[in-house]
Amino acid sequence: MIMTKVREGIESMLSGKFGNMVFVQRQGKTYVRRAPQRKKDSSTPAMLLNQQRFAQIMAFCGQFKNTVIPRVWIVAANGSSGFRLFQKTNSPAFAPDGTLLDVSKVKLSTGNLTLPKGLKVSRKAAGSSTINVSWDEDAELGGLHLKDELLAISAGNGQYSDIVDTGITRGSLGGSIELPGEPSPATHLYLFFGARDGKDYSPSICFEI
Repeated sequence: MIMTKVREGIESMLSGKFGNMVFVQRQGKTYVRRAPQRKKDSSTPAMLLNQQRFAQIMAFCGQFKNTVIPRVWIVAANGSSGFRLFQKTNSPAFAPDGTLLDVSKVKLSTGNLTLPKGLKVSRKAAGSSTINVSWDEDAELGGLHLKDELLAISAGNGQYSDIVDTGITRGSLGGSIELPGEPSPATHLYLFFGARDGKDYSPSICFEI
């Protein structure tokens, strides 16, 4: 490392990096040295693994930039970045190498609405695309919350459907959902509720189907 003392001049007011030079203030004097040059191949294995993980998470989140992120997560972010909130919330579902560890840890929705107790799903018949859904009545919820709508997203082979607006309200205590054609076969179903005015949602819950 080459360090040079600057006696007088405008350099005495500088501090920090400027081009390939670094200005340092020490005891009222200014010193200048050449900035260290980092080689492109100097990344450690841990850094490369972290970059790989980040790329995989970004690719995963990109699937939702036109579906749940603008509809749900921008609302939840309250003026901040809905994409960033979605990415941060779902990051724990990924392994150090970027592999999706557990699909049940994926959160496709977030918000202040509550999920009903006793939420259950089952196929109408083996191989059927009709899913029966039911839940328990909640005496503490009433009024407009009874009109919260059940929303669904099916998943399979790492792919996710658009949001399915089921038309089933919280007050109905259940109903039937027709799975979309893609992805096929669907192996998991994510359910969540949305307020009638579209300004709030519940967290999502994942079911294996």
